[in-house]
Amino acid sequence: DEADDADTVSKRYQKQRQSHAALIEKCYHHATLAHSKTHTLLQHPVPVLTPAQKAAAEALKAKPPTLHLTKAERKRHRKLRRAERLREQQDMQAAGLVPPPEPRLTLSNYMKVLGDQAVLDPSKMEATVMEQIQARKMAHEKMNADRKLTKEQRSAKHARKLAEDTSQSVKVALFWVRDMSHPYHRAKV
Repeated sequence: DEADDADTVSKRYQKQRQSHAALIEKCYHHATLAHSKTHTLLQHPVPVLTPAQKAAAEALKAKPPTLHLTKAERKRHRKLRRAERLREQQDMQAAGLVPPPEPRLTLSNYMKVLGDQAVLDPSKMEATVMEQIQARKMAHEKMNADRKLTKEQRSAKHARKLAEDTSQSVKVALFWVRDMSHPYHRAKV
């Protein structure tokens, strides 16, 4: 009797699974685009890549993969490179190939750096410090002036920018300002 009950339960379970499979098949059949009422209303344009996107894709294929470091790793590598460069400089100074740099004097540190000389003649040492400060400032301004473009170079750069090929890509920033009455916004335009 128990075997018959188990057999009927098994048959009922099999029949239920078959009807469920038939229902799923029917759902899949009716879920196709052929049975959709809204499919004809939709348009699916073919995506077209811009020349800039094509160029970027080709460049991405051509270049080897880069190793991206985390911020902490970049900082550690920079620190190690700077330490190595400093160590090489110190080795050159120890070997006598390069003279050691003169101490960087400021008005706040020259008493400690110069020691006895500063105590014996503070006015003279202060004048020396001021000369060094002025020399550093002049060297800085000279480097800036050397880097500055001449009038001809500036005009050539401007002409090059105007003549450069913008068919590949153009980067533009567009802003919408509701109220131009504020002087800040007028100055930006």
